[in-house]
Amino acid sequence: MARNFWLLVLFTCNLFANENFWFSYKIAIENKMIVYEERNISPLMQVVNTNEYKLLCRLDISKKQYQSTYNFLNENFDKLLPCFQPMSTKVINYTLVETKGMMERTVLVIIPTKFTVDFKDDFANIKTIK
Repeated sequence: MARNFWLLVLFTCNLFANENFWFSYKIAIENKMIVYEERNISPLMQVVNTNEYKLLCRLDISKKQYQSTYNFLNENFDKLLPCFQPMSTKVINYTLVETKGMMERTVLVIIPTKFTVDFKDDFANIKTIK
């Protein structure tokens, strides 16, 4: 009985939480060369019961029938990144001058943001969760 209850709980969590994700990004550039890049798209492990969504962008790409939402987002990461750049972005820039030369380092950080994906026929709506 208990096993059936927990299977029902896990199924329900997957049913409601499979379209909610969080996104974060960090890139470090030294002397105009990328030295570090971290991309994160991860499913949310909590159920979000809010109806307050803000449309962030629309991707003109359709999801294949057999493809999961997580794989769709990872394959189209380069098209998804410009959607999140106007969000909470932090840029750190500093220059170190020594006798041998100069080192300029820029770090761009997009703070983790919760979002949801809503698929229509030929496009995907990306909405942030407030």
